[in-house]
Amino acid sequence: MDEGTSNNEPKTAERTLLEGVLHYLTILLRYRVFIVAVTLLAAIGVVAFSIVSLRLPPEDSPLPNRYRASAILLIGEDPTGGGMETILESLGMSVPRTGASPGRLAMQILRSRSFIDDIIEAHNMLEYYNMEGANRSRRRNVVLANSTYDYNSNTGTLTIGYEDIRPEYAQEVANGIVQQLERYFRERGGLTRGRTLEALEETLAEVEQEVADIEAQIRQFQQEYGVLSVEELANSQSGMLRSLEAELMQLERSIRTYTERTRIENDPELIRMRSERNTVAQLIEQVEQGYAGGTRTMPARSELPDLSLRLGRLRSDLALQQRIRTSLQEQYEIARLSAETNPGFTVLEWAEVPDEKISPYRGQISMRVTLAAFGAAVALALAHYGLTVLLADPKLMAIVRKNLASRRKRQNSTEAGGGAGREAKNDVSTRQ
Repeated sequence: MDEGTSNNEPKTAERTLLEGVLHYLTILLRYRVFIVAVTLLAAIGVVAFSIVSLRLPPEDSPLPNRYRASAILLIGEDPTGGGMETILESLGMSVPRTGASPGRLAMQILRSRSFIDDIIEAHNMLEYYNMEGANRSRRRNVVLANSTYDYNSNTGTLTIGYEDIRPEYAQEVANGIVQQLERYFRERGGLTRGRTLEALEETLAEVEQEVADIEAQIRQFQQEYGVLSVEELANSQSGMLRSLEAELMQLERSIRTYTERTRIENDPELIRMRSERNTVAQLIEQVEQGYAGGTRTMPARSELPDLSLRLGRLRSDLALQQRIRTSLQEQYEIARLSAETNPGFTVLEWAEVPDEKISPYRGQISMRVTLAAFGAAVALALAHYGLTVLLADPKLMAIVRKNLASRRKRQNSTEAGGGAGREAKNDVSTRQ
């Protein structure tokens, strides 16, 4: 018996569920005319609304088409910044940096209050959107609501879009935003060109001073030794030594020859030749050991390698500083011209007049309204049937009346208790 009962329970549940579905289907069939009528009326109404909104001018249409015009910019690093930063850093100079990518900086500028105010003024939006009496925050919100900015950090492209019911106006504003952004970068320095140019000018001045100091040291060397190079100094010193040594050898031979012919030690001629020999020997010693006479200095022969190394280093430093100066001057001119003509980005595509709408999708709207009307009609039909059944059943109405009466009774007792409490409180305050 238990097994038979348990086997019959699923069948009973299925029969109950099927009976419930059939019951509700019967109810809906009873109200089929109402449901179909409401659904058809909603469908006809939304379709008619869509047609009317499409036929009316955009300014008068309750649901006008919206169009979006888009411009694409290529925003990269400063084209001159890499070279300048490398040179400045190689010289130990600090390079000004923003710490943010140019694309993010452009996004921040596009959403800034001053930039939006310039766009509103440039395109006469107060009159176009009838916002003469609106505050500044509402005006800016209208522009931001119609604007779209999308920055792709992988490609470095920034897409600027503007939506409006008039495609020509959407194109005008989108291109106007690009032009305003270009002016903004030029007038306010764009990325860091202004500070980079200042740093570059300071570095150029330091390099110029370094070049002047090295040139002064080379001139002092040349004036001190009376030659243009150490090689010339060595050749001059060697030639002088050879001349003095030849003169010394000639005097030695003359002294020997004269000594053989005369035996007089105090012969004036012999004394003169010996004196000349001693003078030439002293000159040779002075030339070898170095001397300073007048405005010219003759270094010792042992000092020539050090002097050659010193002069060579000065000339190498001078050549290096001159190359750095030339490179900095070229980079400075490029940066200056770029700051005047290049806003920091390239316009890949200007906005054109859009020929396809982006919204609204009237077909989807019609479908959703029709489905919503159908659901509302079904709900109203079931509610009407439930209310009819309730009013026709005396027992259910008695239960409803009883519940309503008990609820009113609880409310009255609550209000009475509250009134008694307030009276007691007033009596206490009166006695006090």
